[in-house]
Amino acid sequence: MAGKFNDKPTWSKPMPVHGQGIFTFNITRNNAFMIKITKASATDDIRLTVGLDSAEFGITQNGQYSKLDGTTETGSGYDADKKISYWFSYNRDSLVLKYGKGYTMEETTELVYDFLAGAKTSKEQEAIREKYHGLFNAEDVGLVQLFDTAKPTANAGSDLIDIEKSVSFRKNPFICNLSPFVLDSKQATLFTLDNGNYMLTGSLPPACKELYDNICNTDLNWPPEVDDVLLSDAIRFSIETKGCLLYNKLQEKTGEFGPDSGAEETYLRVTLGHSLGNSPGIPYVLEIWPAKHYSPIHNHGNANAVIKVLFGQINVSLYNKQTMDPKAKPEKSFNATKGDVTWISRDWFQTHKLWNNTDDYCATIQCYNFDAGDTTHWPYFDYVSENSTIEEFLPDSDFTFQDMRRKVLEEYRNNAGRLNQSQK
Repeated sequence: MAGKFNDKPTWSKPMPVHGQGIFTFNITRNNAFMIKITKASATDDIRLTVGLDSAEFGITQNGQYSKLDGTTETGSGYDADKKISYWFSYNRDSLVLKYGKGYTMEETTELVYDFLAGAKTSKEQEAIREKYHGLFNAEDVGLVQLFDTAKPTANAGSDLIDIEKSVSFRKNPFICNLSPFVLDSKQATLFTLDNGNYMLTGSLPPACKELYDNICNTDLNWPPEVDDVLLSDAIRFSIETKGCLLYNKLQEKTGEFGPDSGAEETYLRVTLGHSLGNSPGIPYVLEIWPAKHYSPIHNHGNANAVIKVLFGQINVSLYNKQTMDPKAKPEKSFNATKGDVTWISRDWFQTHKLWNNTDDYCATIQCYNFDAGDTTHWPYFDYVSENSTIEEFLPDSDFTFQDMRRKVLEEYRNNAGRLNQSQK
């Protein structure tokens, strides 16, 4: 499958938890490479070998190597001249190996091997566990090693992935996808725990939990106006009426994401509060999405985020980490409606596209912050341009919230007579 690997590992580090974890290598490769799981004093190992359009799980026992399983699907191997995240999940308890590229998701998994797949009885399972106990146990730490067939390719790029750590570990193996929808843990039932349709707030990453607590009770139409005018109605009027505040701003923003981006590739960013230095831009943003408008495919600088739909409906399409095609098919897509809350972390749902596919506008409150351990604080949202290049967008502000609110309510009240007349 590959040429001779170097005798010494390019990189070596103990597992984060005895005998399990997810190991992600953000590397550029023009030659085959191998990730080996072994013990410090043992000759046995389990390895993942990645070639050009090929990947293979194998095992060495008593000095003899044998192939476990492999794939030759196009795209399953290394991507020449590109910096890619290659991940290897090692499940100690279920004896399952998984390999994929990009984000760790079911949709990005290229190869799976289950040592227990052929065992029909508990006795057969126990025999398999005993056979491979030296490689799947909680007694030994274990080592993760990277081997190359040639000198690693240098990469001098300036994209987000270029300043990420070359290797990152997660303590738990990859079992299944998490839900993008958030539910307050106080509302959980036995059925909620069983069906996995929600990410409960008690299980959110701490940075996301903080954001959720801060915005979970927000309401677009609070406080109520004394004359029963709704901010939601005033926003719609301002979007749809030529010469009004939001209509004019949307016209100005045409081409914001490049000369080839269309008039519908626009949305409004209404900021709340000040930048605190712990997020890309101001952390709290009311985003207004006119009917049929959308964003480019973009990431969030590895920040955490929580998004609540305040009005209408938004479609969320999720993409893999290295997506370069503006018309790429998403890994998965779903609609979020008023009251729904979704979440983002550096490992989950980080790259997406938002699209209002309805006939009315949508309003969302988006909020961001970085992990406590993030030492980069990437200031941009990297987006895929119409020319299939990665460009940087520095989060800005179209309006401050109270200024926008005051002006659109004033516009709406000044035109109340015309509105009433047109409705007769």
